[in-house]
Amino acid sequence: MVRIRLRRVGAKGQPSYRIVVTDSRSPRDGRFIEVVGFYNPRTDPPTMEIKEDRALYWLSVGAQPSEPVERIFKKLGAFERFERLRQGESLETADVDSPKTEDQAAAEPDSEAVAEV
Repeated sequence: MVRIRLRRVGAKGQPSYRIVVTDSRSPRDGRFIEVVGFYNPRTDPPTMEIKEDRALYWLSVGAQPSEPVERIFKKLGAFERFERLRQGESLETADVDSPKTEDQAAAEPDSEAVAEV
């Protein structure tokens, strides 16, 4: 069975984790298929980043997340998006419902400015 779980990295006493897709029979820090994210519990607040498109792909083909990874996905909203995709919503429609960050909003050109040119 394919699992999405945490792989420990970092120095002694300073753990940080990669979120990896791996065979369930592999050891915790052993072979993995793909790195799909990063988790650092030592920062305040903890740093959590995922490649959402790859995580959604692996969930869609049957990979099972471990309990800590499932909590991370729920905090970041990836699990809710996966549920919407599973109900038949398209990937583009699921993107529209997600709120945009300030950086994303600033990067998009205004429709009025484009129309004037």
